[in-house]
Amino acid sequence: MATSTALAVQGAVLIDGTGRPPMQDATVVVEGERLTAAGPAATTPAPPGAQTIDGRGKFLMPGLVDMHVHVYTRDKWHPELFLAAGVTTVLDLGGQLSDLTAYRGAVASGARSGPRILFTGPMLEEGEVYPGFAGFCRHVDADRIETEVDALADAGVDGIKLYVTTRPETARRACARAHARGLPVFMHQHATWGAEAALAGVDSVEHLNVFGQLAPAALRMAEPGKLTPFEYGGWLWRWFGDLDPRADHVRRLYDALIGAATALDPTLVLYAARPGALGDDVGDTSMDDPERTRLLPLLPSPVSKELVGRWAERRTAARGASEVTRGKTRRAWDNMLEVVGGFHRAGGVVLAGTDCPNVAIVSGYSLHRELELLVRAGLSPMEAIMAATRRPAERLGKRDLLGTIMPGRSADLLVLAADPLADIRNVRRIERVIARGVAHTPEALLAGLPKS
Repeated sequence: MATSTALAVQGAVLIDGTGRPPMQDATVVVEGERLTAAGPAATTPAPPGAQTIDGRGKFLMPGLVDMHVHVYTRDKWHPELFLAAGVTTVLDLGGQLSDLTAYRGAVASGARSGPRILFTGPMLEEGEVYPGFAGFCRHVDADRIETEVDALADAGVDGIKLYVTTRPETARRACARAHARGLPVFMHQHATWGAEAALAGVDSVEHLNVFGQLAPAALRMAEPGKLTPFEYGGWLWRWFGDLDPRADHVRRLYDALIGAATALDPTLVLYAARPGALGDDVGDTSMDDPERTRLLPLLPSPVSKELVGRWAERRTAARGASEVTRGKTRRAWDNMLEVVGGFHRAGGVVLAGTDCPNVAIVSGYSLHRELELLVRAGLSPMEAIMAATRRPAERLGKRDLLGTIMPGRSADLLVLAADPLADIRNVRRIERVIARGVAHTPEALLAGLPKS
């Protein structure tokens, strides 16, 4: 439902995304697409004639940001799902500009209800493009990397994404040009390993590939850039269970990333599929497990069929796994959580992303589970919320637009029925989503999801 000229949420507990303690009995005022006031109810009146939402007993927080999605093809782009889950901004880290601008335009025009779409355009590859991801990549000659970055900047991207075959020197030059153009750089590492990305100037390393630098010498690959993303993922599981997360070389990697101000977007929910298939507790899967979710009938048939199939593949493989393999998987998963927590405790910046819609990850709703897993890794609920609000805004250079509830920011808010600081799973308890000043209910958004 659209708001009137002004909207006021009154009497809620305000969690503003800055990390400050919650404000009891707060009022937040929205006028148009912007926040115009946020403060104690006693001193923050609603404008005359404003529509009001009774926030007593409710909790108010910024809209969520998913820092790693892929819009993919039309049948896999579900903006209403993101918004129903409280995700009011997404960062697409690999897609073709023509598709992305069309999807952004559909949301901006009101043709579809959905999140703000930020994007990097295609993933830049120095070497041969992996055929399975050719639709989201662009081959770049190393001696033309500055020209390619400039072209993307001129096209209006929000960042640059470097992909698996980009080597350290090319990454360094890409970062230098991107930063000169005011753009952050994100990297999925293979040919550039570990701390090499930090030295190159990368602003955020994606997934857990950064920890590949820590592999035992006998298992290190001579040319990791030649592996497909899927082969590389399998390789991590071979040895991660034997890693000592408290070892000196792990701390040195943390220090290198932190010293260069390089953030980590671990996408833990992506890795959780393996222990989840074993039946282990990997968070509340009630909305992204096809055997449990009420979302499945709302999705187009090809999408729901693929979702069911991908989970079935994982579970079939898990049933055939030996006890030795199961034990290695569980130890590796424990260590994955431990290194993410260790990086955070050392002072590193952690971001929240999902890699949606990869490996049966559901738009929007899987970000709730990512926050739950970040808390399991060692972040507090407040820190996990900041990983999906303030920290993304800072990393994207958009702190004056989104991520916190302050006058002048975009009116992207969630009204929750329960306290997410008491239990991060309460982020799911969404009663209203306000996106750029327009208020929605999750039920209405889900009912409006196209079936084809």
